[in-house]
Amino acid sequence: MRKPGKRMASVIASIAAVCVMTGGIGYQAAVSGAQTDSTENSVKAQNTDQQESTDGSFSEEGTTQIGTVSQMPEFTVNAVTMTVEEVYASSGDTVSKGDALFKLTDESMEAAKSYYEDAISDAENTLKTAEANLASGKLSAESTKQDADLTAQTAADSYQAQVDALDAAVEEKKEAYDEAVEQISEYQTKIDNNDYYVECAIDEKKAAVDAATTALAQAQDTLTQAQNSDNSASQAVSMDLTYIKAQIEAGADSDTLLSVVQQAMDDYTTREQQSDTLTQAQQSADAAQSTLEQAQKEFDSAVETYNKNEEETNTKITELTDSLDDLKSDYEQAERDATTQKAELQNEYDTAVVEGKYAGSTYESTVSELESAVESAQDTLDTLKEEQTALLALENGVVTADEDGTIAAVPYEAEDTLQSGTAFALYCDTQTIMISVEVPQENIAQVGVGDEVSVMIAGNRDGAVTGTVSSIASSATTGGSVSNVTYAVIISIDNSDGRLGSGSSATVTFQGEQEEKTE
Repeated sequence: MRKPGKRMASVIASIAAVCVMTGGIGYQAAVSGAQTDSTENSVKAQNTDQQESTDGSFSEEGTTQIGTVSQMPEFTVNAVTMTVEEVYASSGDTVSKGDALFKLTDESMEAAKSYYEDAISDAENTLKTAEANLASGKLSAESTKQDADLTAQTAADSYQAQVDALDAAVEEKKEAYDEAVEQISEYQTKIDNNDYYVECAIDEKKAAVDAATTALAQAQDTLTQAQNSDNSASQAVSMDLTYIKAQIEAGADSDTLLSVVQQAMDDYTTREQQSDTLTQAQQSADAAQSTLEQAQKEFDSAVETYNKNEEETNTKITELTDSLDDLKSDYEQAERDATTQKAELQNEYDTAVVEGKYAGSTYESTVSELESAVESAQDTLDTLKEEQTALLALENGVVTADEDGTIAAVPYEAEDTLQSGTAFALYCDTQTIMISVEVPQENIAQVGVGDEVSVMIAGNRDGAVTGTVSSIASSATTGGSVSNVTYAVIISIDNSDGRLGSGSSATVTFQGEQEEKTE
């Protein structure tokens, strides 16, 4: 099976020949002119100096050619293998609209029909899916929009509440640290100021002990004196009794005995008084002893409490001092965390505000994309149906001419396979004259598509005509030398009056850029 690529060179050559024969100039004249132009072009090619004027314009040489009109396929030709069975028209034939050009095999037509049936079915399913996505997508987008609106509305309060919570956490850590520092200071001040000593009244308790000791000593002195006095009184009474006994034994008279007895009675009375004094002194001494013991007990308790308070306070100072670094570290970490999280919260807040601000446009954009998907699916389905209609319009697989005219070429032969981008047929277009020229790389920057140019065509008695730059080659032609780099530029000229023909030499003048004059 042959493919068009094998014979495209011959097709192009035949197009030129056919269009020359059907143009305004006769074939022989065109050939003669072409030979003359060939000689002239050979001479010009040997001359490396470009025709360039002082005003910045420059000229290049080319040859006129009749344009062509392509009859392109109206359906996809490469989805399946489509083979040409028979060709009915060839270059130079004059055809009318509807005349047969070539026929496709029945197998090709059946395969193409099956392809379109499957493709249309798939496209219909795709359209249904797109429509379903649009319906559900609208609901989802509306919900997202409402959420964004609500989030934006509450963003400020939410942001402030979270910031306040972070500040509160930092303040809590700071207060814990400050409280520890303050407690250490208070405890140390109590120790430095001897507050516990004063609170326990150590001096007062010591003074009470001293006073009780002094009182006991005095009571004991009084007791000793009372004891001595009581002993003396007892001895006096004992002596009185002995003396009375002696006087009685001596036969003392009554007056003497009465006097001695009276003395004994007085001494006895004194002795009883001394006994009472002794009892009181003993009681006072006992009370003083008890008072001293109580004072000593209270003093010892106060000293114990003082020492305990001092020890506990020093322990607390040590514990607080040990925890101070951790408390400070916690406080500083809370500050760092707050700073980081505040930045994140600010970003979230800004994002929420922006999303809320653009929630409507985001909704519209989302819906627009879904609608575009539906439109695209619909367009695809419509295109497939149009192409299917065009395919089914081929009766018995015969491709027909879509206009009246002269065939420049039918790019296919029997057993060829249809190729994407290849025309079914090319028709000579005498309405437009095309000229291809090579523009050197140093001048190509001065040329743009759409620029008007002046064209002198050999044999044209009307003088220069106006042409338009229709295309510029994207890649350069080196011509076998890096010093001879050019770009192909196509010029189109209106030939609706049919005065111009194909194969004439032409000089194209580009305006270029005028250089500023310096005095």
